[in-house]
Amino acid sequence: MDNRVFVSPCGDYVMPDMERALREVLAGVGIEDIIKPGMRVGVKVNLVSAMKPARAATTHPLLAAQLCRILARLGAQVVVGDSPGGLYNQAYVGGVYSLCGMHEVEKAGARLNHNFDTAQADYPQAAYAKTFMYTSWLDECDCIINFCKLKTHGMMGMSAAVKNMFGAVPGTFKPEYHYVYPDAYEFAGMLVDLNEYFKPVISIADAVVGMEGNGPTAGSPRRIGALLASRSPYALDAVCAELIGLHVSDVPTLSYAADKGLGPADISQVQLEGSLDKFIVADFKKIDRQDGLGFLRG
Repeated sequence: MDNRVFVSPCGDYVMPDMERALREVLAGVGIEDIIKPGMRVGVKVNLVSAMKPARAATTHPLLAAQLCRILARLGAQVVVGDSPGGLYNQAYVGGVYSLCGMHEVEKAGARLNHNFDTAQADYPQAAYAKTFMYTSWLDECDCIINFCKLKTHGMMGMSAAVKNMFGAVPGTFKPEYHYVYPDAYEFAGMLVDLNEYFKPVISIADAVVGMEGNGPTAGSPRRIGALLASRSPYALDAVCAELIGLHVSDVPTLSYAADKGLGPADISQVQLEGSLDKFIVADFKKIDRQDGLGFLRG
């Protein structure tokens, strides 16, 4: 497995900081070896709910737009989407796009997803998600880039790359998955199954401003000042956890992935490109992790 993680400083959502940071981490993961002219690239952002970017619950639209510019220059056709909690239709998701500022990606030459069809996946090799519903716009893509937001999360301890792929499940189906997998380790196994099914080619973390406290939606913004990228969502998340004072053993998705040989067992197994010292937030406010049915969003 490729456990390299690339970290670059990005102090705020301004140019040229965003462009430089994105170019640095994407060059590290070898984006030009992955994205070829004419490819249809799906950018799976985190649009957990209709919340303004300043709330730090969603992938920042200006960062998403800058990624789209880079992809367009490589000759890709880019579509950006997610399924937030709630109805998966034009009216509801369109409102989420607007309040989250995601029309910025259209200015960058990408398009927002307006295909609200769903499909059923049969994945017999999965440990948990052997059959699941998903948003079929992802079928239109030659590859997926997972662009997450670094936040605390009541059930998973942390929401970053691995948890972000839960947005492939249509919003109205999400509560069902929490009922089926109320145990945190099993829920984490289902999330890992989703990542293994969709296989995002690059995972990027918006950790410029993260969310601390009562995440993933009711916490407070906290500046971290970093942008991270990796070909492995598990390695990326291990580094994200380190930034906010968590370890692999504190995050069920990481524990599960490590048990299955998919991700690092601890931070020492990550090949880190760039220093973490100035980005670690020693007093980042965590949330007491608990099992249950109250965490139906991303």
